[in-house]
Amino acid sequence: MIALTIVTARILRSLACLLPAALAVGQQNVPAGIDPESLIKQVSTNEKQLEIARKNYIFHRRDEEQDADESGKIKKTSVSEYEVFFVGPWQIERLLAKNGKPLTDFEKKKEDESVAKQEKKARERVQREESGEEPEKDAFTPAKFLAADRFYNLRRDTLNGHEVYAFDFEPRPDFKPHNLTEKVLQSLGGTLWIDEQAKQPVRLEAHLSDGMKLLGGVVGSVKKGANIVFEEQKVNDEVWMPSYGEVHLDYRLFFHRNVQNIVLRYSDYRKFKVDSKITGFEEVKPSDPPK
Repeated sequence: MIALTIVTARILRSLACLLPAALAVGQQNVPAGIDPESLIKQVSTNEKQLEIARKNYIFHRRDEEQDADESGKIKKTSVSEYEVFFVGPWQIERLLAKNGKPLTDFEKKKEDESVAKQEKKARERVQREESGEEPEKDAFTPAKFLAADRFYNLRRDTLNGHEVYAFDFEPRPDFKPHNLTEKVLQSLGGTLWIDEQAKQPVRLEAHLSDGMKLLGGVVGSVKKGANIVFEEQKVNDEVWMPSYGEVHLDYRLFFHRNVQNIVLRYSDYRKFKVDSKITGFEEVKPSDPPK
């Protein structure tokens, strides 16, 4: 089930990155003067440039994970500290400490092996994409998103004092999923916000509008209402980076029900090959949803 949490979170993150594909669908209430095709090209170009800029950065992520019972009472809290960097659109993470305790020499060695595997897989994915090969069966693609969800209500809004475009999506009832990625997409609804000037996705709110069963419910299931919030912010007036995230899941694994809340906080952004720490960035608190 942890794997499902990770897959779901990565899919939702991808939605923010690949939002331009959704804008290709005809919309009502599109602001005057907005040309969807030119907007798609701008955001797509920005995303490639973003990947180039991000590869020079490394940062810190703090994950606070709470396990609760059915009444919401917290049973256990754990905190994990990570060092993170990007290879293409993929985050490569190295565990630094667990519940305040640094890793042992043996655990550090295992993390070195894990990072090497993550990097290798990410570079292979990037190479396949650049060579024009078909994506993996479970990979997220704009085509799958477009097939699984319908898109509407493109509008102007304000977020954190900036002008943004807001955009809603919800599942298509006639879509038939064939794998885990499509199953998640087929159950998604939510809203995306794009910075109007930078043409960069800055906030995503998504939820499961229907429950999900794994292998017909034999292995487990995720209850309706599971949700994710994800935000990005411009760092050092140069690059957009993840700044805050939340994951909330109520699920059953075999005969055990679990309620899980995860908060991800990002900080300490710095250049990969520069010793001096970047200034002008503070740990970001979650913003209030636009009114």
